[in-house]
Formats: sequence, structure tokens, C-alpha cells
Amino acid sequence: MPLAQIDDKGTSIYYEDSGAPADPARYTTIVLVHGGIINMGIYERMPPYASEYGLRIITMNCRDYSGSTPYTAEELAELTSPDIEVQASAVRRWAHEIGQFLAYACQTLQIHRSVDGAGGLIVLTWSLMGMAALCMLGDPGALGHDLAAALSPYLRKVILHDIASFSYGYPVDIPGLSFPFTDPTIPHEKLLDVFFDWVSSHSAALPDGVPITAEALQKYSKILPGTPVLRTLSLEETQRIVEPEVSSRSMHVMGTDPSIHQRNSHRAFSDADAVLPNVELVAFWCDQSVWTTAWGAKVFLDLAQQPADPGKRKRKTSFVRIRGANHFVHWSHPEMMVRILAQQCNDTTAHATKFAASRL
Repeated sequence: MPLAQIDDKGTSIYYEDSGAPADPARYTTIVLVHGGIINMGIYERMPPYASEYGLRIITMNCRDYSGSTPYTAEELAELTSPDIEVQASAVRRWAHEIGQFLAYACQTLQIHRSVDGAGGLIVLTWSLMGMAALCMLGDPGALGHDLAAALSPYLRKVILHDIASFSYGYPVDIPGLSFPFTDPTIPHEKLLDVFFDWVSSHSAALPDGVPITAEALQKYSKILPGTPVLRTLSLEETQRIVEPEVSSRSMHVMGTDPSIHQRNSHRAFSDADAVLPNVELVAFWCDQSVWTTAWGAKVFLDLAQQPADPGKRKRKTSFVRIRGANHFVHWSHPEMMVRILAQQCNDTTAHATKFAASRL
């Protein structure tokens, strides 16, 4: 079992590596970071396609997930501290650990450096883990000078893959639309089952030309008939990929103060020079995902279109709408996801905010 030791305290991260593609010249490495409760196994269908598309794919389990170092009781308690700065420190540590693993991959696994917008490293963070990515790019203390300097020759893009608005620090309550974790009518013992069905269902997409508004989501965002993706997993796959026990541990990051994530998001977009100024921030929006990620897409676009802070420089951003896809598209359509990532590797166009669409 490959383990990356990321510090001098023995902290280890479990990872898997597809290896370099058959034609190793100037390939790009993609690191895939899983979401909450669902570990890196959710990506296991993608690496077999990596070489065909000239990619190297590395998946990792964050701390608190199988194979990686658990959090101590003291570290977990920081997430629920009444002191917002203690919470912010816990979020910062989470982002730092991901940064440490990226540095390990660059230096120990011998990732190619980025040269003229080719090669190098792209990081995709899915769902809840987008919160850590925004901290990594928005809080200079998360990486620190040395770690940022180590990543700078390699890291080209950070992709926020179908993340909800609360990860940006903007939770929203739209009447008539349910979010299981805040729905008081759901019994506690049934909460995770309801959540798994909800989050892995398909929702009706907003029609082209319809802006993302509360009224539009109330009108169009309806759960479509069909089996939720997580219910299509075999028992063995479910036991290996789904880790419900973390819901009472590191998932408490969902309850950290929104002002922490607002601050990180704002700086990540509006003060690029603070952290890794040449790294592009990309949003993938799966347009048949749950409504909270549609609102997340709206928040991304709003932040991307806001002016830079006085005397500061906006970060380069781009936005990709993946049509017909739900929150688990990387499981249901792995080759398509690898193809989309390969397109990101080849897109070196300088732009402010670019819009693109991929279709199933």
C-alpha cells in the first residue's frame, strides 16, 4: 500500500498512481482529491483511461480516511471550537496537508515541471474538498512560503469540481428545496441514507439561457426518476468507498464559520499575487447535480466577475458546464471525465473568465 510521509511527525497519506503514460514526453499529472464521506475509490474507474489520453492520474485519501493517518481527538475538537480563529487554523491545517501531499508527489514521484503551459500538475478537488482548495489559494498561511515555492514550478490549475455554495462560505436556504443536513424532518438515524440518495440522484438541468437564480431553481430543479448512483454500487464497492463514520469526525468542517470560507474565497479570486499567482482556478459544474452545486456555480461566477481588490490582481478563472452530468459523473462516465481533464491540460489560452461546455 503506497504511503506518502508528508511531514517529520510520521503523518502519512495513502495514494495510488497510474504511472506515466506510454508516451512520457511532457505529460500532465492530475491529482484527484475526493469529497466528504466518499473516499478516493470513487475515482477508481478513471486511471485505466489515463495513458490513452496522455495523462498520469494520482488519487489520494485525505487524513481521517482509509489508509491515511487519523486525526487526533484534539485536532477534531478544533473544528467545533467556539473560537473562530481556532476553526480557521483547523481548516488551514487541512489545506496544508493537501499541499504537503502535492509537494511529495512533485518531488518524490518525479512529476514533470510545467514548461510553457504544458506538463506539470493539475489538482481536482471534488465537492466538500473544494473548501480546502480555496483555503490553499486564499490563505497565505495555509501553504506558507516554502511549500508555495515548492509547488510553483509544477502547479498549473486547481479545479473545483461541482462544489456547493457553502464551500465558498455562502450557505443558502431556498424555500421548497431540500438539503438533508439542515432538514429537521429527517430522523438522525436515516440522515445519511437520505443524503446518499439525494446527492447521487439526477436533477433536471436549467434550460440554456436561464440564469441561476432562486426562482429558476425552484421552478426547474426537480429530482428525476432513476436509481441514485450510490445505490448502483455493489456491497463490496460501497464498503470500500463509502466511509460514513467520518460524518461524526472530520465532516464537522461543514459547520465551521462561513466567514472563514468567505475570506478564503475572496482572496483566492481577488488577490492572486498572495498565493501562487500563476495558478488558474477552474469550476466544473455538473448541470444535473443537486441544486446546492448549481448555487455554487453561481457563487463562482459572481466571484470571478467581481473587480480585483484595489492594487491587487484577479486570478485567471474558467468555467465548464458539464451537460447531462450529476455529482458522480466521474464514476458513471469515467472516460468522459478523463477526456475533459485532457482538454484542460491542453487549454493554455490566456483569458479572464472563459466559459465552455462538455456534453455526455
